Amino acid sequence: MRLIYSGKTKDVYEDGPYLVFHFKDTVLGREGREDSGGNEVIGESAGKGSIVLEQTEFFFKLLERNGVKTHFVERIDERRARFLRAERIPLEVIYRELAYGSFLRRYKGWVEPFQRLGIVEFTLKDDSLDDPLIAEEAITALGIASKNEVEEMKETTRKVARVLRDFLSLKGLQLVDFKLEFGRLDGSLIVIDELSGDTMRVAKNGRILTREELSGVIR
Repeated sequence: MRLIYSGKTKDVYEDGPYLVFHFKDTVLGREGREDSGGNEVIGESAGKGSIVLEQTEFFFKLLERNGVKTHFVERIDERRARFLRAERIPLEVIYRELAYGSFLRRYKGWVEPFQRLGIVEFTLKDDSLDDPLIAEEAITALGIASKNEVEEMKETTRKVARVLRDFLSLKGLQLVDFKLEFGRLDGSLIVIDELSGDTMRVAKNGRILTREELSGVIR
């Protein structure tokens, strides 16, 4: 296998028609504090990589069972998994069921914590720009994705929200928010990258669950 990308939270290797992700123990945050929406590596947490992979495998399989195509193929070991190779679209598609995190900071004074939202946002996936919000018309104007692809990403994201909301409600938990990435494969859009405590927030009685607590829910 050939290393083709070394990121903050995972290394990506080329494996024929597949990609192999090696999940790291690095923790992201902002201003020295852990924050799943942050872009800064603030340290490491032993076992974090295997937890993220375990959750990604579980949630991607849950999506597949509910008709949402992902690029997950198989888990190799505690830290590595094989994925279909897709053309990555440089966007993060964020679903906000409830107001939390950067949304509160951005609209301070206009929104209350855990206020019901049910909205989809797009950010440009570019660390050098700190992943800025991008308007749907700008996405098409810049040639990042077509209008039809934007609509499909929004529709799929809302479907993922319904799947996650239904699953979590059975556990007495509440979906707060999550972010997805999409890729193109054989002319279709599929969900790629990961879906874990690093990319979603879940609450119980108004408290955000830790990554470890989320693992306890799916075991």
